Amino acid sequence: MTAIEYTLFHRFMACSISAVFLGIASQSAQADGLAVDKIYAPYVNALEKELEYRISRAQGGLQAPNGIIIQRLGFGAAISDTLALEAYVIGRGDDDASSFSGYELEARWQLTEQGEYPVDWGVIVEYENSRDSDVEELATKLIALREWGSYIFTGNAGLIYEDSEATGAEFETSLSVQARYRYKPFLEPALEFYAAEDYRGIGPALVGMTRLSTTDSIRWELGSVIGLNESSADYTLRLMLEYEFY
Repeated sequence: MTAIEYTLFHRFMACSISAVFLGIASQSAQADGLAVDKIYAPYVNALEKELEYRISRAQGGLQAPNGIIIQRLGFGAAISDTLALEAYVIGRGDDDASSFSGYELEARWQLTEQGEYPVDWGVIVEYENSRDSDVEELATKLIALREWGSYIFTGNAGLIYEDSEATGAEFETSLSVQARYRYKPFLEPALEFYAAEDYRGIGPALVGMTRLSTTDSIRWELGSVIGLNESSADYTLRLMLEYEFY
């Protein structure tokens, strides 16, 4: 392990430990969104474009006593072999999320070549504006991915600045980890763990990819996460569909 990778690894571990600790110890106000969401890989494929749809539904607990549904529809494109940009429109509601409630802008950098080091690294910067609840969020996430035989371990450790008219400005942390078994390209079982300011949850997921042609493919993810404490939603379901093309 090189000196640069050693430093990055320790910074990632420090963020991860801080996120877990704060997720366990803190009882501050609930964040505007849901902790259970897409877990990012660090890779950027040059010239690739994508259409993405995500929906998450949480129910129960102190976080979602009446239920929460969040939908995202986005378009993204790689503008170089290391940088990709994506924009989403967001719908959020208790019973449905069909109306427009905000938007999100995202930039993802691939920091290392795939396989160059034992751990592949990336960074995401996200800006989200929620017009219905007057909340703005700016998040930075460090991405780490490690392949070990047929297993893939991915972690996203985030630092979030949230500015809300209701609760004021505050910093929050997040951690999401996925352990995935490479069974078949169209079916990869996984186990996911999430920790955030008022949330901790764990549950299974299924991930798959179907190639439509040499340049087009569809990726999908389906997960079910169970809350581990009273402040967490009893369960959260998430679905992602992603059409990738060149």
